[in-house]
Amino acid sequence: MIRVVTLEGYDPQEIQRLCRSLYTAFGVGCEAGGQVSLPSGLGDPLDARKLIEQVQPVRAYADDKLLYLTGKKLKDRELPSGTAPTLGYALYGKDRALVSTHGVKNWEEGLRRVARHSLHQLGHLWDLYHCLDPRCSMYPPWTPSFANGDSIFCSFCREKSEQKIRLAKS
Repeated sequence: MIRVVTLEGYDPQEIQRLCRSLYTAFGVGCEAGGQVSLPSGLGDPLDARKLIEQVQPVRAYADDKLLYLTGKKLKDRELPSGTAPTLGYALYGKDRALVSTHGVKNWEEGLRRVARHSLHQLGHLWDLYHCLDPRCSMYPPWTPSFANGDSIFCSFCREKSEQKIRLAKS
C-alpha cells in the first residue's frame, strides 16, 4: 500500500487524483495518509535528506510505502556535473520518499509532473535504479526532458517493480 502524507494543506481531491495515478502505475493500493507537521529548524530551502529522516512517522504496515508531499522548495543537490534542482528524495530500498510540489501553480497542469516525480521516488523505494529510456519515470529527473514525460515505467522497470511488489507481499 502507498500512503500519501502531506506536510501542508492540499485539496483532498488533488491527493485522490495523485493516488489514482500511482495506483494505475503500480497496481497496488494508494490512499491519503493524512497530514503531519513540517519538522522545525530545517531552513529554507529544505534539506530533503534531513526532512525525510526527521518527519513525524505515520502509522503504517511493514510493507507500506510512505510518500510525503511538500509545497516547499528543496535544496539543490550536488552532482559530479554541477548542481541540479531537487524535486524529490527517497530512502533507497526503504519505506519513505518525499516529493516537492514547489512551483506547481495549477494542479491540473502540474499533476503530470508531480505524478512522474512521485512514481520515480517510489520506484527507488522498490529498489529501482535510473533508467536509460527517456520515456520511463526512472529516467534521471534532473534532465530537461524528464518533466515532459508521462508517469509510466518502461517494460523493464515495470517488470522489476512488479517482481519487488510480489516479493513484498509474500
